[in-house]
Amino acid sequence: MNILKINLPLKILLLILAINISCSTTKKIEHELVNQSEINNYFRGLVVYNPKTNKELINFNGNKYFTPASNTKLFTFYTAYRTFKDSVTGLNYLISSDSLIIKGTADPSFLYGFDESKTLEFLKKKSQNIYLINENIAESSYGSGWTWDDYPYYYMPEKNLFPIYGNIIKLSKKGDSISVLPRFFGKSTKINDRVDLRRDVDKNNFYVKSDIELDERQIPFKTSNQLVADLLSDEIGKKVVLIPSNKSYSFKEFKSVKYDSLYKQLLMESDNFIAEQLMLQVGNKADSVFSVTKAIEYSLKNYLQDIPQKPRWVDGSGLSRYNLFTPESLVYLLTKMYREIPTKKLFAYFPIGGDSGTLKNYYKNEKPYIYAKSGTLSNNYNLSGFLVTKKGTVLIFSFMNNHFQGSSSNRKNEMNDFLKRLYNKY
Repeated sequence: MNILKINLPLKILLLILAINISCSTTKKIEHELVNQSEINNYFRGLVVYNPKTNKELINFNGNKYFTPASNTKLFTFYTAYRTFKDSVTGLNYLISSDSLIIKGTADPSFLYGFDESKTLEFLKKKSQNIYLINENIAESSYGSGWTWDDYPYYYMPEKNLFPIYGNIIKLSKKGDSISVLPRFFGKSTKINDRVDLRRDVDKNNFYVKSDIELDERQIPFKTSNQLVADLLSDEIGKKVVLIPSNKSYSFKEFKSVKYDSLYKQLLMESDNFIAEQLMLQVGNKADSVFSVTKAIEYSLKNYLQDIPQKPRWVDGSGLSRYNLFTPESLVYLLTKMYREIPTKKLFAYFPIGGDSGTLKNYYKNEKPYIYAKSGTLSNNYNLSGFLVTKKGTVLIFSFMNNHFQGSSSNRKNEMNDFLKRLYNKY
C-alpha cells in the first residue's frame, strides 16, 4: 500500500507511528522483565503511569508487596505536607516572673545545621531561669523492626521529644588527637583497641581505634531528658533544670524553621531522623500524642483512604523491614503529589539523577530526567518518582527490587537501561 494515498493528515499518521513505537517499547520492557524474572532469583516490580493520559504503560508485579526501605519516606513527606503549613513549632514555652518553662515538640531542626532556626538565640536572650518539662514521646525511642545492632551508626539516631544536634555526635581523629562535637561528650570518648564497639549499647561511652584517622564519624547518642537539660546548659551557658510535667501550663509556641527546609533534607538526603520526628509531630497534631503509630493511622484514614493495596506501614523512615508497600501504591501516592503540588515545587524536593542528593552519582544524562526517591536496605533497592522524557512527557514510576544478593550496583545499571529507554522512546 502506498502510504501517500492514505486519506489521513500527516500529523495523525505521525501520532499513530509514535504511539506504536512507544507501545512497542513498553511491551518490550515488560517482556524482558518477565524473562529476567524466570532467570533471576530475586523479586522485582515495575509500574509506569502517564498522568496526562491517565494510562498505565507498564505493570509488572505492581500489586505485589515489597520491602520499600526509604521509599517509605514518600508517605511520610506526603503525610506531613498535608498536615502542616508554614513553620515548625520549635518548642512550647511559658514565661512566669523569673522562670522560662520550656517543653519539647519533636522539632528535629534544633542545632542540626538549619541556619534559619532561631530557637537557640531565643533561649540565650532570656534572662529568666530555664526549666525543661520532663515528658517523653508515647512510644519507644526506636521503631518497630529496626535492626538493634545498627544503634551506633549515623542513620539510626533515637527519636525523642526534645532532640538536639540530631541526636548524634561528630567525631574526628588525627593521630592521638580526638575532636568531638558537642564538646560535652569529649570526656566520654576514648581511644580503645580492645573493643570493636563505636559506642556502648546502653551508655554514652564512645570508642575509636588508635590506627584509624577520621575526618568525621557520626554516632548516635543515647537520649534522656536529663541529658537534654545538660546539653542545653552547656550550649547556652546557663543551668537548665528538669521539672515534672504540669498539665495546667498554658504554653505559647515558638516557631523555628520552615517545613520546606525539613522536607528537602528528608527526601534529598534521605534523612531518617527527620522522617521519624515529622511523624511524631503528625501524631501530636492528629491525636495529641507524640506517636508515629498514631500518625500512620491518621494518614491512612484521612489522606490515603483509596490506596490500591493497604500497606503494612510501621515507621516514618523505612528502616524497618516490617514495612510492605506495592509499586501500584507508590505510583498512586506520587500521582496524588503530582496533582496536588505545583510541579516545579514538587520536583525541587526530590534528588535529581546525576545532579543532586542521593542520586547525584546515578542516572546521569545530558539533561536531567529522573526526579526520584531511592530506597536501600541490604539486598533491597527501589526507586520511585518522576521521569521527564526527551519529548517533555512526565511519567510516574515505581521500580522495586527485593531479596537479591550482593551489591545494588547491578540493579542500578539495569534500571538505568530501562529508564533511559523510556526517556528516549516515549
